[in-house]
Parts: sequence; structure tokens; C-alpha cells
Amino acid sequence: MVTLKQLEAFFWAIELGSLEEAASRLHTTQSAISKRVQELESALGIPLFDRSKRRVHATAYGQEILPLIAEMLNLRTRLIDIATAKEHPPRTLRLGVTDLTALTWLPQLIQRVRSSHPHVTLEPIVDTSTLLVERLRSAQLDLVVVPDAFREPQFDTVPLDSVEYAWMCSPSYLPEQTSMKLQELQNFTIISQLHGSGLGQIMKRWLSENQVSTEGGLSSSNLTAIASLTLSGMGISYLPRKIFDDVVQSGQLQIIKTTPAIPRIPYALMYRKGAADELLRFVTSVVTDTCDFARMLPGYFTTSVPRSSTR
Repeated sequence: MVTLKQLEAFFWAIELGSLEEAASRLHTTQSAISKRVQELESALGIPLFDRSKRRVHATAYGQEILPLIAEMLNLRTRLIDIATAKEHPPRTLRLGVTDLTALTWLPQLIQRVRSSHPHVTLEPIVDTSTLLVERLRSAQLDLVVVPDAFREPQFDTVPLDSVEYAWMCSPSYLPEQTSMKLQELQNFTIISQLHGSGLGQIMKRWLSENQVSTEGGLSSSNLTAIASLTLSGMGISYLPRKIFDDVVQSGQLQIIKTTPAIPRIPYALMYRKGAADELLRFVTSVVTDTCDFARMLPGYFTTSVPRSSTR
């Protein structure tokens, strides 16, 4: 018998490219994922994994049924959302997010909340994480999604995903250079997040621990502005790697590998203790399920930008 657990194990193993990442996504063990896929192969009577390769790859039959599995899992999600929903009076839930969330999975979150709670208005506020947390303290926001740099006793904190950042620059800024020691970055213009942001605080602390100064560099609180400056050849910046993959592949940006590399940046959902009612708990569960910082809005950063060799 084919089960949804078997289907989602196969789907996420292929989608994420490894059993380990699929296990992390589904909050189980790698051996459990492997067992579910084997059970699915046995139930269907055909191999789904191409085990001749090092990374997880689907066979031709596996690729053929993958869209059907995705559709079944999406229907399961919609069914759960509808079943979980109850009648609520009209209400506005104020959600604070940084631009990284706004550019990746925020539309999917709003769509899911609307479909299950049509009388609820989810009002997204996009700002720097420091200002969002200040507004959460003063009850101007109901919950926020920010880098995990604001642990405070008055907040309940729900860990979400972590984001891989990489140093990037225009190929015209550093021709034919793809690696260097971290401290060598001081010889160039570093484009960074303002220190008032959660990401800026985490990066400033990490760079300081590694004796790297960003003095004389450029800074902004806006991801689009930082990307634009980087694409224009104004310096080196740290950008979320997954959502800039297409820009790197197109040759507009190149990755500069450093020793040590940037640590993954954890993100979290926060709300005030004692403020969590049934609706907020439901939205929290949808946030944890929807959160995907690799889900870039199509074509957002793929437009060619004039380059310069200014340092």
C-alpha cells in the first residue's frame, strides 16, 4: 500500500538532493527516509532512485511520477488547512518580515492563510529586523520573522530554517579571482547589512571575531540595494546563495570562497509570550511548514545591470 509518508519522503529527497536534508525537512531520521522510499519502490514494483550516482537522483519513472506526487502533497496540505480552520470574526494579523522573506516565501504564506481563514487579513510589514522587533515589543506587530539574534524573555521564539550566505561580486570587480583568506577582504570594498539589522549584528560579530573590519565599506538595510551595488561592481557583499544561483550561473556575479566560510544564518519566528491564541498558533504552524528561503520570486534578480570595475 502506498502512503503519503512514503510519497513525501521520495519527493523531498529528490527536491533537496539528499536523504539527510529530506530527513531534516520532515523531522525524522535518514534511515526512516530510506526505509519509506524502499517501501514505496516495493509497493510500485519499480526503482525510483538511480543508485549509481553519489547524489540522490530519480530514475526516468521517478521523474515521471514526481509532478503527480507534488500535486497529491499539495492537496493534502489544502485539506489539512481547511480541516484546521474554524469560523473566526474578521481580524487582522500583523506580520513583520525582512525583505528576504518578502522575496521568497511570503506570497505562499499569505495564500495559505487566505485559503483557510478567508475572514482573516494577514498584513505584512517589511522592515529591518531591529525595527520589527521594536514594534513587536510595543504590540504594534503580532509576530515577526527575523534572523535569530533577538532572544528576549518576553518573546516565544520558534526556530525556522537557516540560510547559506556567500561572498559575491561582479566578475569585473575581481577578474579571475574566486578564493581568498577572509582577512584579505579588508583590501576591498565590503558591502554589508547595516549593523542595526539582525543579519548585520550577526555578521559584524563574526567578522570581528575573525579580525575583519568593514570600515570604509558601503552598507544598506535593503537586500535589493545591496544586490544592485554588487551587480554594478561596487564591491564584495554577502548574499543568500540559493536565490542568487541563477545570477551566478548567468555570469553576472561570481562567488568568492573564503577561509573560513560564512556560517549559516539562523532565522526564527517570534511573538509575545501570552499572546498566542488559536489563530496565531495556526499561523505559526503554517509559517514553519511554508518557510523556504530558497524559493526566489521568478526572474527578480536576473535583469542585466551595467558593471564597472570601481573598487
